[in-house]
Amino acid sequence: MARTASAILEQRGSRRLVLLCDFDGTLVEFQSDPAAVWLPESRRTLLEGFLDHPAATVGIVTGRRLIDVRERTGLPDAAYFAGLHGLEIEGGGEQFVHPQVAETRALVRGVSITLAARIAAHPGAFLEDKEMSVAVHYREAPASAHAEIMTAFEQVTRPAIETGRLRVMRGSFVLELLPNIPWNKGDAVRWIVKRVQRDGVPVFPVYIGDDVTDEDAFREVEDRGVGIAASDRVTGGDFRVDGPAGVEELLRELFKTLEPEG
Repeated sequence: MARTASAILEQRGSRRLVLLCDFDGTLVEFQSDPAAVWLPESRRTLLEGFLDHPAATVGIVTGRRLIDVRERTGLPDAAYFAGLHGLEIEGGGEQFVHPQVAETRALVRGVSITLAARIAAHPGAFLEDKEMSVAVHYREAPASAHAEIMTAFEQVTRPAIETGRLRVMRGSFVLELLPNIPWNKGDAVRWIVKRVQRDGVPVFPVYIGDDVTDEDAFREVEDRGVGIAASDRVTGGDFRVDGPAGVEELLRELFKTLEPEG
C-alpha cells in the first residue's frame, strides 16, 4: 500500500491534492440498514487530517442526501459534500441544487407510494425515500427473490421512465429512481475541482469509489488525476484496494507521505 501511495503522490507532484470519496462501500462497510451506517472515528480522524493540511482538499460524493452524509461523516464545513449523485452540492461557501430536480419531486413521491406497497411483500427488501429520488435495497432479501423484486420495480417505475422524466440507476443490490437529468458524480467532481482551482491553483484530483455509480467520476479524473477502485464491481480506476479497510490503509499511507505545497 505504501508503494501505491508513493506512486499517487509522485504523479501529483506539487499540485494541490483534491481527495474525493464515495461513502457507502468505500469509506464505510455496507449495512442492511443505511441508517445504521456511520463513519468510523479512525477514518474521520484521517480525513480531518487531510482537511487541516495546507496542500489538500476533501470531498464526499454519494448517492445519499447531502444532509444525511454530512451527519454520518461528522466532517467540518471545510469539506465538500455532493449528495444524490451530485444533484445537490455544498462547499467552498457555495450551494448547488440542480434546477430541474424540483420538477419531478411530486412524480417521485407518487411512484414511491406504489413501490413501497409492492416491496413490502418481500422480506429483507426495503424502500429508501430520499424525497428527490427513491431506492429499493435488496441485499438482505433471499437470492431467490431478487428477480421478482427487480421485476416489481420495473413494473411500477416503467410508466414514469417512459415519460422521459425519470431514470433508473443500478448499484450493488440497489435500484434507484432519479430525475432524468444529464448530471452524475462526474459532474459533481468537475463542479468541486473547478471551485478548488478557481484561484489558479493547480490541482490533482483523486477519486475513490466502489460501485458502477462511480464510473463517471473515474472518467472525469482520468486525464488529470487518479481513480481508485475499492471493489471488483467497477472497471475504472488506476489502482485497486480491498473495500473500506483497504481505503483506510491507503489514506493513512497517503497522509504519511503528503508534503505541503511549495
